Amino acid sequence: MIKRLLIALFFIPFISVWSWDDLEERLSSFVLETKKLEIPGFPESWNPSIIRWENRYLLSFRVIPNPKTPFNSLLGVIWLDQEFQPVGEPQILNTREEGDPIPSRAEDGRLVIIGDQLYFIYSDNSESKISKGGFRVYVAQIGSEEGQFFLKNIEILREFEGESRAIREKNWTPFDYQGNLLLAYSQSPHLIFYPIPGLGVCQTLFSTETPHHWDWGGLRGGTPGMEVEGVYLAFFHSCKKMATLHSEGKEMLHYFMGAYTYSLDPPFPITRISPEPIIGKNFYHGPVYKPYWGSLRVVFPCGYVYDDFSLWVAYGRQDREVWIAKLDKKGLLDSLIEIER
Repeated sequence: MIKRLLIALFFIPFISVWSWDDLEERLSSFVLETKKLEIPGFPESWNPSIIRWENRYLLSFRVIPNPKTPFNSLLGVIWLDQEFQPVGEPQILNTREEGDPIPSRAEDGRLVIIGDQLYFIYSDNSESKISKGGFRVYVAQIGSEEGQFFLKNIEILREFEGESRAIREKNWTPFDYQGNLLLAYSQSPHLIFYPIPGLGVCQTLFSTETPHHWDWGGLRGGTPGMEVEGVYLAFFHSCKKMATLHSEGKEMLHYFMGAYTYSLDPPFPITRISPEPIIGKNFYHGPVYKPYWGSLRVVFPCGYVYDDFSLWVAYGRQDREVWIAKLDKKGLLDSLIEIER
């Protein structure tokens, strides 16, 4: 009996680390601050991306104009000041040709600079009948005229390795390599596509394995990758069904955020990765909204900017809110563990 008790006591710390009721009991020390943003005229925006453009911060966001038609989704942009507060009026981007009867179903845009051109990578469905196979990744350039932004040279990526009408495509990770747009289709393996301009076709360039144990669901794309301290750095998301205080003890999907680095050179293997989810204050505590597609608890990163000491990650919370998290850059990078091959 004593021996069994000692064994049980020995394993308690290891069993309980990620089976708490309150996910915020284990805050990441390098997450310094979290702040909610209010987009004027669009109080329930979410899943923002962010980029430094023309010496200012540009934020994108997603919004559903009518809850009764949740598949109809719009993407917009707005400038932020140096304190990451919205300035001016938001602008909704038109993802359809004039007179197109199909409403916009655009989701979760990622802002990325390729060479000297601003790009927008997002998912959309331009088919009359909504289906998984109708949702594909779109590539567009963002232009501006007299202060107004617009999408141009919009392309649907229809042909690529593994294409299937049974799969809803989204969350590809864009990054700049020597002035070329590349897209990471997945993180494990790290599968890299080159979208051939004007053809809607992706050429497979490289695939490298990512041997890493992650207990919180499959790795999926999040933010674009950008060069930081001699490597590409990106944030990913994952999700897992579990019961927590935040779900009132009911089992439902909980979304998690992590970070990883990968080589600046082909074949772009992932080199370091978060050993456990990144968690900041108010990631999971806060209002719970009536779900538009299912019960879940969400933290969803779509973009970040950085300076010498800090990173600011733009993320959506609970599919209804826009947030910015300030991270200590060195602390984040030091928290990542090496991928052993």
